Amino acid sequence: AVRTPSSQARGRAAHRCANVWGAFDVDAGGAPPGPVLLLDDAVDSGWTMTVASTLLRRAGVPAVLPFVLARH
Repeated sequence: AVRTPSSQARGRAAHRCANVWGAFDVDAGGAPPGPVLLLDDAVDSGWTMTVASTLLRRAGVPAVLPFVLARH
């Protein structure tokens, strides 16, 4: 059987993503030419890393390497 998230869980995920989406800005002209190590002290939902990685990639960073110290 395939398990899919409940509509309530999907709603929470969408809300968390929306909360983080406008919190970051990456200047496309300032993107480094090589990979970026993205460090976070703790991850709960994963949306902060996802959104930050997406913005970095859109700015031209060739690779984002996420590193998390703790997971809640």
